[in-house]
Amino acid sequence: MKDCNVCPHCCQGNQIGDIRCTYCHQDIVLPAEGAITIWRLGPVRDGLTGILARAIKDALKVSCVIQPAYLDERPSRRPHWNGISANVFLRQTLNRWRKGEIAALGITEKNIVPSASYNFLFGLAYLGLPAATASIHPLAGDQPSEQTLAERIAKIALHELGHTFGLDHHSYEEEIDCLMVGDETVDCTEGVDSGNIRFCETCAAVIHKKRIIRKVPL
Repeated sequence: MKDCNVCPHCCQGNQIGDIRCTYCHQDIVLPAEGAITIWRLGPVRDGLTGILARAIKDALKVSCVIQPAYLDERPSRRPHWNGISANVFLRQTLNRWRKGEIAALGITEKNIVPSASYNFLFGLAYLGLPAATASIHPLAGDQPSEQTLAERIAKIALHELGHTFGLDHHSYEEEIDCLMVGDETVDCTEGVDSGNIRFCETCAAVIHKKRIIRKVPL
């Protein structure tokens, strides 16, 4: 199925390269050179996207642009899975990254999974490539407060964005206080809540260097 951008005003599908909606002529893609863009797969609860954008701006010291258009849900739908395809969602997000942008981040209220046999993923990213995704679904299952949910999605999004800069995980055994501490086999909301929301000095230095490089159009 061909991917498209869905206009939030008239709900019509548009080609990915369209800046304005072909049908209602509203702006659906904003300029984002030198910034991280946030793309939503379907609607996201009120206020959360703005809080996430501020958290990314504070942590990475870059502008953050929330794109008006929604990603088309249809390519990633998997009726017989426990959620939508995390890999397709990530590929859709990468397809919307443009030269001169720092990275593209896809967020969704949907459950994202890599295959029919998995229950959930907090997020997924391409190591060293400028695309990452994060799901609110598994972070909201215990009905946390708005503040707790906002902190959780910020931690997951920043962790996945760290992967886009080429950062791998620190193991828990290293006892390093860093956002890049992680282990897929023990992922749980308790681990997210207890983890740091900042990068260690080593990871921050890598991000700083690569952030500057990505700001320059190739």
